Amino acid sequence: MNRREFLSRIEGLSAGALACGAGLSLNGCIGFHYVTTTVSGNRVLINKAEFGTGRFALVEAPGFPLPLYLYRGDGGGYSAVSTRCTHRGCQVEPAAEHLICPCHGSEYTNTGRVLKGPAQRPLQQFPVEIEGEHIVIELPVGGEME
Repeated sequence: MNRREFLSRIEGLSAGALACGAGLSLNGCIGFHYVTTTVSGNRVLINKAEFGTGRFALVEAPGFPLPLYLYRGDGGGYSAVSTRCTHRGCQVEPAAEHLICPCHGSEYTNTGRVLKGPAQRPLQQFPVEIEGEHIVIELPVGGEME
């Protein structure tokens, strides 16, 4: 991790902590559900039972400094996006039915589309498949973010 990545990550974490401490209505401040994963090559496997009955979970992925956001849609399908804001690289957080960047206020849908800037580009997306009792997220070869 270089200095720029480190400072960007600290900026995101600090802004999120301040927002929670200030009592702002960011529903993400109540805690996040992280799931246990198994890694096989460039695939991250999550047991469906581990995901539970909620709408989303955060997933630690090898080679990624920030977790991935795994979302279960109304039709039962899943989507996975990076939690790295495309504006300045801060970590976006779940807030009600969308994702919000605590640093500069960008907002995204649960599938990563920009709802409100300053971000101009959607969040990085990852293919998701269901294989038996597992939700499988395909990571880019080399496991690096855009």
